[in-house]
Amino acid sequence: MKIHIQNGKVWQSDSFVSQDLVIEDTRIIYAGTPFQPEPDSSVLDASGQYLLPGIIDCHAHVTMVGGSHHMATFFAENECELTLEGAINCEKMVRHGITTARDCGGKHRETFSLRDFIQKGAILGPRLLCSGTPLKVVGGHEPGFDITGPIEARRAARQFLYEGADFIKAMITGGLGKVGEDPGAVEMELDEISAIVCEAHKHGKKVACHCHSRSGMEILLDAGADSIEHATYLDPEINARIIKQGVFVVPTFTPYEIAAASEIGCGILPDAILNSRAIIGEKRRRLKEAYEQGVQIAFGRDSGGFFMDQGEFADEMLYMQNAGMPAAAIIKSATENAAKCLGIWNETGSLEAGKCADLLFLNKNPLEDLAAFRNDLEKVCVSGKILS
Repeated sequence: MKIHIQNGKVWQSDSFVSQDLVIEDTRIIYAGTPFQPEPDSSVLDASGQYLLPGIIDCHAHVTMVGGSHHMATFFAENECELTLEGAINCEKMVRHGITTARDCGGKHRETFSLRDFIQKGAILGPRLLCSGTPLKVVGGHEPGFDITGPIEARRAARQFLYEGADFIKAMITGGLGKVGEDPGAVEMELDEISAIVCEAHKHGKKVACHCHSRSGMEILLDAGADSIEHATYLDPEINARIIKQGVFVVPTFTPYEIAAASEIGCGILPDAILNSRAIIGEKRRRLKEAYEQGVQIAFGRDSGGFFMDQGEFADEMLYMQNAGMPAAAIIKSATENAAKCLGIWNETGSLEAGKCADLLFLNKNPLEDLAAFRNDLEKVCVSGKILS
C-alpha cells in the first residue's frame, strides 16, 4: 500500500516548499509537484503541516539514564539492566522524532543487541549506529575500554570491528566525569589514535573523537579522524584544518549548559559544575565563529547526561541558536549534515525519492520557533511506519 501525503510544506535543503510525498513500504518513491493520488493509495492530508526528515542525533548514550549521578548509575548497573534501560530510551527517542542515533558509548555490547532488535522490528527505536564502548587510556575519561600504546589500540579496534561496531569512538582528552578531571588534558597519544583510525578506515568505518582542547584536536586531525565530539576550544586556525580535511564538529551543548546552570549541592559533581561554568561562554563564542568560518556542524546532544531526557532534543537546538547559529543551519545540522557525518546520506537525512521514509509532521514552522520540534510534533514516520 502506497501512502500519498498531500498539501504539506516539505523541507528541502534550507526552506519549505509545497510538495507531495509518496511512500511505499519503507521508502519515499516520489517527492515533487502535487498530482492526483493513484486509486490504490492511502491519502494523508498534511494541510497546514511542516514535513521534515527525522532528526539524526550524532552523539547519544542510549543506555544511560540521566540524573545527577548518571555515570555512577551506569557503572552500577549490569548489561541486562542497561539493555532494558536502552529499550525504554530508544522508544522514547523515536516517539519524540529522533529516527537515527549514533551511540557513542555503552558499557560494551548491550547497544549492539538493541541495534539488532530494532533492525528486526522486535522493539521500537531509531536506526542505531553503535561503537560498543569508547577506547581510552588507563585512568582516562570514562566510560571505555583501556588501551596503552599503538599495539593495544590496534588490537582493540580490530576486536571491536569484529564484534560488530559500526564506528570507533576514541577519548582524546579528559571530560567532566570524575573529581579533579581536566577536560582539556590530552590523554591519548598520536600513535595510539593513528592506529585506531588506520584499522577503522581499512574496514570503511569512521572514528569519532571525544575532544575539548586545541592540542587534542591537532592530534586527531593528524591521525585523520572523522568527527570531533564536544570541540570546546575551536579557533580560526584549527577551524581551517577541520574544513580542509572535511571533518565534522558535533558540539553537544546540553550537558554543559545544564551543569553550568546548576547549583552546587544539586547532586552533580562540583567539579563538573565549575568546569562547565568556566567553558560554556567560550564554547558558545567559538561555535559561532566556527560556523561562520564554514566548519560543518552536525547535531548531537550527548544524551543520557546530567538530568537529560532521552527523548528531548529541542533544547540542544535552542542552545545552538543561543550560541549564534541560525535556525535553518541547525535543522540542516540535524538532518543533512548529520547524515553525511555518519556516512548514511544515501539512506536518510532528506525527503527525496529513494531515501528511507523517516519524517516528522509539525503543526508549526520550526524556522520561526525551534521549540516546535517539542511542542508541535503531530506525527512521526519511521521507515515508512507512522507511529500511533
